[in-house]
Amino acid sequence: MRTIAVMNQKGGCGKTTIAINLAGAFAQLDRRVLLIDLDPQAHASVGLKIETEQLETTTYELLMDPTIMVKDVLIRKTENLSLLPASTGLNAVEQELADRDGRERHLADKLLRLPPDAFDILIIDCPPSVGLLTFNALIAAKEVLIPVDASFFSLHGLIKLRETIEVIEEELDHKLQVRVVCNNLDTRTHFSNDLLAETAKFHGAILTKTYISNTVRLKEAAAKGVSIFELDRSSKAAQQFLSLARELIEKYIEIEQDELNSWIEKLYGPRTVSEGVLFTLDAPDADEVLVTGEFTNWSREGIPLERDAADGRWKAIIDIEPGEYEYRFVVDGVWIRDPNNKDYIRNEFGQENSLLVI
Repeated sequence: MRTIAVMNQKGGCGKTTIAINLAGAFAQLDRRVLLIDLDPQAHASVGLKIETEQLETTTYELLMDPTIMVKDVLIRKTENLSLLPASTGLNAVEQELADRDGRERHLADKLLRLPPDAFDILIIDCPPSVGLLTFNALIAAKEVLIPVDASFFSLHGLIKLRETIEVIEEELDHKLQVRVVCNNLDTRTHFSNDLLAETAKFHGAILTKTYISNTVRLKEAAAKGVSIFELDRSSKAAQQFLSLARELIEKYIEIEQDELNSWIEKLYGPRTVSEGVLFTLDAPDADEVLVTGEFTNWSREGIPLERDAADGRWKAIIDIEPGEYEYRFVVDGVWIRDPNNKDYIRNEFGQENSLLVI
């Protein structure tokens, strides 16, 4: 699945408008799209006519509750477009996750548990700031789309934002493909054309050929809680978003499967594969690694992992029925929590057992 984070820390650049209507454009092109609202303002949800205060589960519960899966939050809007709605509860995520291990990986962990053929494209509407929620979006994504509007401040902010993304890439050891799209552009004015030329001068290598014009039709669509395609498919804005979607499809560089699998294993330990559940542990100095848990009745013998000659990691594939299980690794006789799994439960002895949800 392809994942695109729509991001800009500057407000008023049309970030959510881009996210909603780009998702709608991909859906029009017969892609199965999941729009993920990660903004505490929940504008992507409101923009698709979702009354967020009536919802029991949102992206807040998805991030905070290890037992909540994507299917528990998902709302299907059209045949090809689904939504993970947000709520104002997301404002508390930064504080509530501050001391948790792997706090920047919560969204990626949940998305990795989706069946590989569930969706073709995931689009994440990021908050207008660079904090923990944005970190979650960037870890889950391999691409970033930055909307910029026709203003001097937006152009100046783009330079700073690209520098921020470079720092994030280095800190997280996670490479991102960055693209910029000009939004809310009025090409009838010299000012807008001059800013477009300046953007192309300094960011031409990542600037999309397609731009989105300034039009009231997009505002009307948002007010009605629909994408531009449900309001006026023949409009200039609809055609521009279709052009943008086609351009992004043409420019897509798919991750090599070996690289993707390696990245997933580093990011999240246990994951479902065709033969069962793959457990992975990086323990280069260990002589023996076992995994045990509720699926083995906490047997001390456990199930042995074998060292992979290719990458040196310890691995085992175990056939486990769907459900929730606590487990631990046993490394040379020492019982430890899975360091790659942020989800855990404290047992009666005050120790931490990793939690596996299938």
